[in-house]
Amino acid sequence: MTRTNPQFFKNYYFLDSRVLTHVLFWCLYYILFGFLWAKDADYYKSFSLELVLMPIRIGATYLSIYYLMPKLLLKEKLIKFFLAYLGMLIIAGIGQRLLIYFFYEQFFPNELNRLFNFMMLIRAIVLVNSTVMLISAIKMYTYWKEEKTKNQRDSEHYIEIRSEKRFYRVLPSNINYIEGMGNYVTIYQKGQKPLISYMTLKEAKEKLPSYFLRIHKSFIINKELVASYNNESVEIDGRILPIGKSFSTELLSF
Repeated sequence: MTRTNPQFFKNYYFLDSRVLTHVLFWCLYYILFGFLWAKDADYYKSFSLELVLMPIRIGATYLSIYYLMPKLLLKEKLIKFFLAYLGMLIIAGIGQRLLIYFFYEQFFPNELNRLFNFMMLIRAIVLVNSTVMLISAIKMYTYWKEEKTKNQRDSEHYIEIRSEKRFYRVLPSNINYIEGMGNYVTIYQKGQKPLISYMTLKEAKEKLPSYFLRIHKSFIINKELVASYNNESVEIDGRILPIGKSFSTELLSF
């Protein structure tokens, strides 16, 4: 698997801020599980315990998703990954057990257990693992989405456009829309200068994938890049393009 693209993951961040997204997530996590694990509506104990557990869980989670997964799992070093993951869980479980004993059970004598109670240690490891697995599953989904997008892009074929006595190789997915002017078309691309080529809109449409839609006698659009639309026009790349009367029913394919 290839190196991840930070810009891709930016799409998943609240207000485009990774720090803010993570802070909000852990706050929601703390509140949710504080309520979820409360016994007999004793929320003080529940939230106190969750507060004690959070540092180890957060540390183990970030170690997993920012080191073990990208450095070992995604590079198919499976044995090293599982050994490192198991070692992390054991260390995290011991650390969590110590925090529970010294910073929780000491304040609630009826909850006090032996420091190295085997079953309590196993329980601590399982709790850490459940948190890490939850966040890792979310992270793996984003990796999968990125890889799927990359594969789709890699499998896409270039089309050749002749413009100003040169041939340009253009990816269809980079085309916003095409404007026809008689026997010439102007091809508007993302982040590129427009290309003027000698061909009709009909000929241009034949070169393009099925997600291109003719909405007017003068316009073909990439319908995957449409920002908004109604029965009269579409908005794409900040420009409002009219919909011809004889083409309006095709918008049902959005």
